[in-house]
Amino acid sequence: MKTNPFLTKGYISPEYFCNRVNETNKIISAIKNSRDLTLISLRRMGKTGLIHHVFHQNEIKSNFNLIYCDIYQATNLAEMTQILGSAVFNQLEKTTDRMLKKFKRFFSGIAPSLSINPITLQTDIDFRIENKKQAEMTIQQIFLMINKSEKPTVLVFDEFQQIEKFPEKNVEAILRTYIQQMNNVHLIYSGSSKHILSAMFSDKDRPFYQSTQLMELGKIDSNSYIKFIRDKFLFVDIKISEKSVQKILRLTRNHTYYVQYLCNRLFETNLNEITEKIILERLTSILKENESYYYGYRNLLTEQQYLLLKAIGKEEGVRQPSSRKFTNKHKLGATSTINSAIKSLLNKELIFKENDTYKVYDVFFSLWLKLFNK
Repeated sequence: MKTNPFLTKGYISPEYFCNRVNETNKIISAIKNSRDLTLISLRRMGKTGLIHHVFHQNEIKSNFNLIYCDIYQATNLAEMTQILGSAVFNQLEKTTDRMLKKFKRFFSGIAPSLSINPITLQTDIDFRIENKKQAEMTIQQIFLMINKSEKPTVLVFDEFQQIEKFPEKNVEAILRTYIQQMNNVHLIYSGSSKHILSAMFSDKDRPFYQSTQLMELGKIDSNSYIKFIRDKFLFVDIKISEKSVQKILRLTRNHTYYVQYLCNRLFETNLNEITEKIILERLTSILKENESYYYGYRNLLTEQQYLLLKAIGKEEGVRQPSSRKFTNKHKLGATSTINSAIKSLLNKELIFKENDTYKVYDVFFSLWLKLFNK
């Protein structure tokens, strides 16, 4: 059986990872030189894969404890503490030093309970946190413990912008206070909400002001992606022209997840050659499969918001959504209503702004709006 080389989730090895050489080297340099780093990108642009790619490099995995903590699901400080505790525990289980025993001794007073997550098969930890004070004390103890490790630690907080949604006050200040005390831990803050993270680290009145190196993850170089895609198809004797790959990149806006997904579905056809006709047929199939999701947006939005979303999708982006030409063409109504709808769609992350142009976030949804939503 042929292994599909176009991954749509997770990380396997450098063999399945395209380019990002400069970005990888920048992150490695920041780690080795004790600089904390903030990594920002659009969702599904490959930032998590890049982090695990960095973790896979010998000079990093041989010299550092590596802890990856995804806090996207956390809704408060206690839940974030639980996620962090589980991430630390699962990493320490893999180490050969005495940290695992220290972990158990360190929290003997709290007596956390351990359980196996049936989905991830990793250990989950319940600290029985009942209030903010307990959460603060527990997270402080976790930081103190990993700071005492025999090897330095790289700690990643993925989707770090979530802490702004926590109900507790001063979460940024609490974390910053404890993090400042760690001299043996290198932090990477990663997230997909550019405006939130930029404000966190660039606003002089915020606790994390200028505390990290900022790095924005863009699209993979087209020439590198063309070579990567063609090589993977040709390796199993599937022909695909450079022109056809260019079409894939145009249709998917060179956005990592959508490139990978479309190529994944093309690879599964097991045809001898991938033509532009096959690309369009497979893309149409993907869009039709997702129609139930796309129709569901109508129930989540007001009529005005949905009409604006549809108009932006049909135009493949718009610079001035409140201009008379645009509103008249798509029958969108008053300018004041448009501005309110834009703000709502941005907050819901259904659209984003790139180079002064508003675009629909989901590339496939945008194509569906253009092709099948007359």
